[in-house]
Amino acid sequence: MARPKRADPATASDLDFLVEAHARVIGEQEGTDRARTIAAIRDLARRLRARYASADERKLVRRLRAMKVEELLEVARAFTVFFWLLNVAEERATERGRTHGGGEPFRDLFERLKREDVPARIVAEAIDGLRATIVLTAHPTEALRWSLREALDRLDVLLATREDLRGADREVVEEEILAEITGLWLSTTMRKRKPTPIDEVRYAIHVLQEVLVHAVPDVTGRLLAAFRDVYGEPPAVDAGALAHAAHRSLRVGSWMGGDRDGNPFVTAEVTAEALREYRAAILQHYLERIPALVERLMISDRRAPISRELEASIEQDLSSLPALVDRIEGRNASERYRIKLNAIAVRLEATLEEERGRLEPGSRGGYPNAQAMRADLVLIRESLLAHRAGRLAGGELASLIDALDVFGFDFVSLDVRQNQSKHRQARAELICPVDGPLETLPLSGQRSFLEGIVLAETALPIPEAGLSTEAREVIETLRLVASLPRPAEGRSVRDLVISDTENAVPVLELLALCRQVGLVRPYGARGFESDVNIVPLFESIESLRGAAASMDRLYRSEAYRRQLEARGMRQQIMLGYSDSMKDGGYLAACAALERVQRELAVQADLEGVRLEFFHGRGGTIARGGGPTHRAILAQPSGTVRGRIKLTEQGEVIASKYGTRASAAYHLELILAATLEATLSNAIPGRGKEPPAAWREALEAVAEGSRQAYRALVYETEGFVDAFYAMTPIEEISTLNIGSRPAKRTTTREIKTLRAIPWTFSWNQARILLPSWYGAGSGVAAFCDAFPGGRDKALGRLKTMYRRWPYFRTVIDNLEQVLAKTDLHVGARYAELAGEVGGASDVFLRIEKEFQRTLRAVRDISGERRLLARDPALREALDLRTPYLDILSYVQVELLERKRTLRSLDPSGEDLERVERAIQLTIGGIAAGLRNTG
Repeated sequence: MARPKRADPATASDLDFLVEAHARVIGEQEGTDRARTIAAIRDLARRLRARYASADERKLVRRLRAMKVEELLEVARAFTVFFWLLNVAEERATERGRTHGGGEPFRDLFERLKREDVPARIVAEAIDGLRATIVLTAHPTEALRWSLREALDRLDVLLATREDLRGADREVVEEEILAEITGLWLSTTMRKRKPTPIDEVRYAIHVLQEVLVHAVPDVTGRLLAAFRDVYGEPPAVDAGALAHAAHRSLRVGSWMGGDRDGNPFVTAEVTAEALREYRAAILQHYLERIPALVERLMISDRRAPISRELEASIEQDLSSLPALVDRIEGRNASERYRIKLNAIAVRLEATLEEERGRLEPGSRGGYPNAQAMRADLVLIRESLLAHRAGRLAGGELASLIDALDVFGFDFVSLDVRQNQSKHRQARAELICPVDGPLETLPLSGQRSFLEGIVLAETALPIPEAGLSTEAREVIETLRLVASLPRPAEGRSVRDLVISDTENAVPVLELLALCRQVGLVRPYGARGFESDVNIVPLFESIESLRGAAASMDRLYRSEAYRRQLEARGMRQQIMLGYSDSMKDGGYLAACAALERVQRELAVQADLEGVRLEFFHGRGGTIARGGGPTHRAILAQPSGTVRGRIKLTEQGEVIASKYGTRASAAYHLELILAATLEATLSNAIPGRGKEPPAAWREALEAVAEGSRQAYRALVYETEGFVDAFYAMTPIEEISTLNIGSRPAKRTTTREIKTLRAIPWTFSWNQARILLPSWYGAGSGVAAFCDAFPGGRDKALGRLKTMYRRWPYFRTVIDNLEQVLAKTDLHVGARYAELAGEVGGASDVFLRIEKEFQRTLRAVRDISGERRLLARDPALREALDLRTPYLDILSYVQVELLERKRTLRSLDPSGEDLERVERAIQLTIGGIAAGLRNTG
């Protein structure tokens, strides 16, 4: 196998060994003839990529066409497993690069700030308000099964171990690697059933327990250490307050178990179970860390006394915890720290039993909240510090306190998301004007009516009978949230997200429903209490363009103003990347997202509102993907104000947060970028607003792009049929890769199809249409209409590319997807469709638009070869492409057979075998592209 020219010796060794091991396992399991066949197909595909010859392509197609389904299945399996191994090797190389000169984001930032004379006080103030939240989501879940991911994680560890060994020791590890690859080859690659929402919760817990519970406190500790290393401890900065701020600067949220938008399987009961699972998992984690502290703190009070406060606490524990007395019987009574730690363990065990419903709360001394446990640990720490044992106050003890500060007893803050249409249905059944449906009133009348409901002295009675199933589910979910305790560290559910928000009415509808269950409570003349944040999600181009007007009406609503005041004048607004790009194409969404952030930030300043943006980004460019830290730094000036929230979606969780080192690195990048973006106005040469002419240019390009995109996707007769015929969308919809259905309704419309399978299907066909289509037309239309002509128009766009970070990021992302697009392979998929829906004309338009977009990107970037500025990525793509081609050609062959069989024998075993093989190719191509949708 060719390997990247820039591969370091260790990476080259990994790749060579894995390729050899892969071939060896195939030979052992399938025989030399099958291994030779697979090798011949590989060599043919590589030759085609090195120098295209139509005769070679026909030879490859004929060879695949002559194979039985079982043989095609083995070819697909071979290159799917190959991509798994290649991905492990690449992740190991990335990890190695970080370890050896990968930079330290916090230190690099602080040193740059200091060189640019940004005072320590200003930086400390920014850290004081710093809060970055990552939200784990289950969609799109990986096409890879979780058990296979665990096997690949083991393989990663073995590769790292192999690197440092020689001789017989290395051979032992290599045998273990061969055993893992054999297990992968013999495994069932696809899930037998769809995961349930609780399966997804347990996957989140796995990532949290194995990685994030360690990585997050480590990163916040690095933030503090880097500041002190660079700036020292200046007198203008309160060291204690700075430490406290640093440790709360990073938070983890989850949608797994809380996101019910379009997922009927996430019910109030499921959410309640999810909350219990998260809580039990973190309590168990804390409990498992106590024995290590017991082993370490073997201090006798004969050698080092303890504080009076700690002694009093121990005596209280001994008198109130019978289980503690039993536990320490026969132990050394002078080891008072150990007695206290055993008391903590006893109380944690009781808390865990209460959570599992086996004990009445408080009956056995369980902790009422995380703050109570933290207070016990702080007593130990303060006593150690006061009695010459400060070194023992660090390490595991400090780490456990930090974990409590970050994760509390809830582990995550669980968001509850629901579509506005479900809220509307529940509201219509519960709350309706006497003179007819609310929808018959003008929007102003609807708002006034709902405000009156929110501010009414008494809530309306909720009928226990007569509600539809959907309405009852909405009410039961809100009742569940209202029933949750309100500890000092905050509720386990704080944010209620409304998807598909179009204007102010859906926000007031949810607020009115919250009033009925007691989540918001008006009192007195102007008093108002609220337990939750209402978070509108603007996700279509139209709703993004109207977001500022929607929020203006909310800010002027007395009811909503009181809600804001009750929440400290904080407003979170979620921006949808996936659906806005599906609605209007990549460039139109980028322009709308840039503009809406500027407008909302200015508006919030005028209204005295502290605004936080929640970015619903996915893994692919078509869903807002790309390097997260670059995206944060490219946000419009003044829109990142110390706080940012963003989704980390299923497919990227394993790659970013698969190991503690990888997770820590990505989290440090996110937090450093958030801090730098916040401080941009304090850095000379940063924080400047782009000229109005540049924004106008982006808007003009985006509008031309939107028109071209919608003309194809929404206005071309037969396009839906062509799309279904030339992509594996139907097969993707049957995959067991997520608990949520692929479509919101059963209708066959692009509008009701979710953005994730929409993107996934185009990626499988190697066309990647949602990520680029329309961009070339947008640039061409801008150049044609520019007063100074094409050359001057391009000159403006080139200047924008050089000097405007946001626009540069947009174009660089576009360049990446063009490099991954392969219309030669895409044409094979188009041939599948024949003339269904005018597929040949559709594909011809796609080809022409691709050339326009390619020309536009080259003109703007000034580079004739794609990815010329990123040779490492270029080489990585070149390495993968021949093997992706094999899987694509196999998939096309199988799709053709399926469609023939379906018309002849729709219930036969042959069709079932073909479908199973197609599913394997889908997983393999996803592994090769390193994303789903």
